[in-house]
Amino acid sequence: MKTYKIIDCDGHVAEPFSLFTEYCDPEFKERAPRPFVKDDGSRAVIIDGVEYPAFVKFGGRALGKTESDDIVRPIQKPDNFEGGVDGAIRLRDMDKEGIDAAIIFASGAASMCAIQDAQLETAMYRAYNRWLAEYCSVDTNRIKGNVLVSLRHPEMAIEEINRVVNEDWVGGISITPHIDNFNLDHPRFHPLWALAQDVDLPVCIHAGSGRPPYGMGTEEAQGCHMLRHLMTHPYEQQRAMATIMGGGVFDFFPRLRVAFIESGIGWLAWWLDRMDREIDLLNSHTPFMKRHPHQYLEDGQCFVSCLPEEAGIEAVIGQIGDAGIVFASDYPHWDCGFPETVQRIERRDLSESTKKHIFETNALKLHTRFSSIVENVRHAS
Repeated sequence: MKTYKIIDCDGHVAEPFSLFTEYCDPEFKERAPRPFVKDDGSRAVIIDGVEYPAFVKFGGRALGKTESDDIVRPIQKPDNFEGGVDGAIRLRDMDKEGIDAAIIFASGAASMCAIQDAQLETAMYRAYNRWLAEYCSVDTNRIKGNVLVSLRHPEMAIEEINRVVNEDWVGGISITPHIDNFNLDHPRFHPLWALAQDVDLPVCIHAGSGRPPYGMGTEEAQGCHMLRHLMTHPYEQQRAMATIMGGGVFDFFPRLRVAFIESGIGWLAWWLDRMDREIDLLNSHTPFMKRHPHQYLEDGQCFVSCLPEEAGIEAVIGQIGDAGIVFASDYPHWDCGFPETVQRIERRDLSESTKKHIFETNALKLHTRFSSIVENVRHAS
């Protein structure tokens, strides 16, 4: 008999592009993005009547070759795609895997940051949030979503968070690791961190691969999606963590909680150690940082999701402990391990105490809105 619940801190939907016209405010309906395939087979998007290249850089070149082979980019696993668009099917799949509760991220909607018009960009996030609320409504005790907001326009992000903060589907705030030329230490984001702290919602940072806002490694991969996917997630999260810690964000906002999602933890011990050394050597660059990097995990402000398949979980936890480490399924994406992600962690050479911390204790510290219902969700057995 398990002594803990299973809380998934990184689930996804497979939101349809049509939601941007179907769920947006009437005044934006004609301006909403619409995808189409051109006569030459290439993809494009129409925004405000203007044609833009496809948001996603697919990258069909194989390493060692000079030209693209047009390798098809995988998106979701066909067998569980429906769970990404239908909350009831997701609940069925959660039961199959043994997951009690899940936090939901978008798959592509964050890329609406490609829209430069502030009102239109925010309207698309509002449309997505309405769609997500409907998706989660099948059981908001077990499925909660991260409200998606504009990082480019923090004042509009605050307005959107205040609009939905009291709705029972909301579990956190979803942002990208950077926007335009701004990293997350910039003071322009302080009002957003203040609000997140005040309303007790975690800020969940999630990168994308080959889509806006294009992350570190996008162009350096030179058209190879494998290389781009390999680099972008960890590079972006390493930068985001360093800027938030080094910029004193956790010290300015001591009740703020931030999660770094879908990059694994294999890099974490090395990165914390490297930051420690750099900060000691170059401390004039981090005047607002009051603690050593690892202390932000121990103090319950910093969280990082592990990948069930990564080989170094035991080694990393052996070095830095299990504070702040949470479980992530990545369902229903093409590279998720459904239906065996839970079992992959349970089979690891980890103590029962550490497994409980990864699956439940740390997740509840991060996502406090699950705390009041955790005894009511399905009991794992």
